[in-house]
Amino acid sequence: MAQGPTGGKRDMTAPTFVKSSPTPNSLNVKEKRIEIDFNEYLQLDNPSQKLIISPPQKSTPTAKAIGKKIIVELKDSLQPNTTYTIDFNNSIGDFTENNIVNDFIYTFSTGDVLDTLTISGTVLNAEDLTPANGITVGIYSSDVDSLFTTTRFERIGKTNASGRFSIRGVKAQHYRIFALEDLNNNNIHDQEGEGIAFQEMELPIPSVESTIKWDTIYKDSATIDTIRKKVTHKFLPDSFMFRLFHKEIRLQEFKKIERTDRKYFTLFFKKMEKSIPTIQPVNFKANDWFILEPSRETDTLKYWITDTTIMKMDSLKFVLSYLKTDSIGKLIPQSDTLIAGLNFTYLKEESKKLKAKEANERKYEKRGLKRKRTNILKTSSKPNSVEIEDTARIEWVFPVKQYDMERIHLYYKKDTDDIEIPIQLKLSANRRDMLITSEIVAGTNYKLILDSAAVFDFYGNHNEKEKISFSKKEEDDYGTITMNLTNTKGNIIVQLMGATENIVKEQKNVSNKVIFNHLHAGTYFVKIIVDTNNDGKWTTGDYKKQLQPEEVYYFYKPIRLRKGWSVEEDWNIQERKIDQQRPGELKKKEKKKE
Repeated sequence: MAQGPTGGKRDMTAPTFVKSSPTPNSLNVKEKRIEIDFNEYLQLDNPSQKLIISPPQKSTPTAKAIGKKIIVELKDSLQPNTTYTIDFNNSIGDFTENNIVNDFIYTFSTGDVLDTLTISGTVLNAEDLTPANGITVGIYSSDVDSLFTTTRFERIGKTNASGRFSIRGVKAQHYRIFALEDLNNNNIHDQEGEGIAFQEMELPIPSVESTIKWDTIYKDSATIDTIRKKVTHKFLPDSFMFRLFHKEIRLQEFKKIERTDRKYFTLFFKKMEKSIPTIQPVNFKANDWFILEPSRETDTLKYWITDTTIMKMDSLKFVLSYLKTDSIGKLIPQSDTLIAGLNFTYLKEESKKLKAKEANERKYEKRGLKRKRTNILKTSSKPNSVEIEDTARIEWVFPVKQYDMERIHLYYKKDTDDIEIPIQLKLSANRRDMLITSEIVAGTNYKLILDSAAVFDFYGNHNEKEKISFSKKEEDDYGTITMNLTNTKGNIIVQLMGATENIVKEQKNVSNKVIFNHLHAGTYFVKIIVDTNNDGKWTTGDYKKQLQPEEVYYFYKPIRLRKGWSVEEDWNIQERKIDQQRPGELKKKEKKKE
């Protein structure tokens, strides 16, 4: 069977530079239009974002591909006696297959000298040592600190996916260097939300080291054919390390109120760290009418209404008093009048359920049947296998008002018999967790029996009879990780983490050894925070106060633990450069969205 034309072999070759106007590395250039010719038809990918031009331009230049030509037009006036570099940053590709022209850089000078030195390094996110991509790194020849917040960089580079950057066309002189997450693309740090990194001292003067290598080519195993001289250049500094951080912005404020059920309403805040708000009723009078259930970060506050008279009100009006961040960042008293109202959808559904309940009651009464209970208090979680460091607990759907100790029984299994032991219980602050505080022996099977009507909530509900079997894990169910630390400095926090950087366990005020006990089989990672201000957590930097973010270190490999194992590792935290520490298996932690 005949086969039609296939089009030949696929093009796998990137376009090749042919010529340019002005020619590369030209001196005394006056033209602002640059034309660069290649040997193939071209396409230019996202030049407004990818092209890196030094010095940075105030007016956005234009760049486009026309046929086999790239045309760049600069809009700003050319600075005198200045080297210009245009890094195309892998934006040039051929038209058919988009084979990329890698690392194509075009350079010219408006003066008699072409500056050829380069400053290179890496930018990492300070909190987790992940590479910071797309960060602008810039330099100033002056050491005036205010330039960073008032004046565009003199020369720039941008980080790639590995966090690496290069600033080209540099003179041999002192510079100050900064990294900037440039949110508005103006090459100035003028927004509080921009990530930054800074160096307190001037950089070493950029230089170049030339090394001569000789390559010997043999005709055969004994006869030399040619000896070639090869000169390589190393530009310094080439390993500068930046730790990018975001200034902590404490915007503590009230966001919204929701009441999706008669039994509770919820207040949402943007941060709530200093104090719990107070509530002053307006359209009702009551004392001790709610139970507060805060979220872990206390930015969400759930108020369980325990007074049934208040609960029946469709709208609750009250004054909320709390601390709010003002325009200069200070916490000041704030009072808002709020209404916790049930929405129309909820009221409509409530009415529908009430009518269905009344119809069922009439049906049961007409047929002489026993009414089915609807006021049942259910558990939302109950113990099964209790961790050795935990307390067995029952979580109820609604807050518990009271319970009858005579109707709650605890047994342990001895051989084939159930032996009853004294039961001791305690309610948590939100009254939804019932803690079993009796002595529970690891490895022993227990049975908890709740008779009907042993536990009541605030809404007239009580439990049905329930049997709950549970046991506490034993030492042999766990493993242990020991870290022997060297070259630590100051007060440190050691965190044991899972694969998503979730903190499994944490120890503070550690010196040179840390032991993590009672660990499940799995893969773990270890991180150290140098807690400079001794506040028990990682603290970011502050440029105005010239404070660097607190240092972090990662143990370079995952630690795999099996049940019953004990793993011990020695860790010199200074042994590896910080860009070689974070294990590749560790996934980046998702940051909480505000």
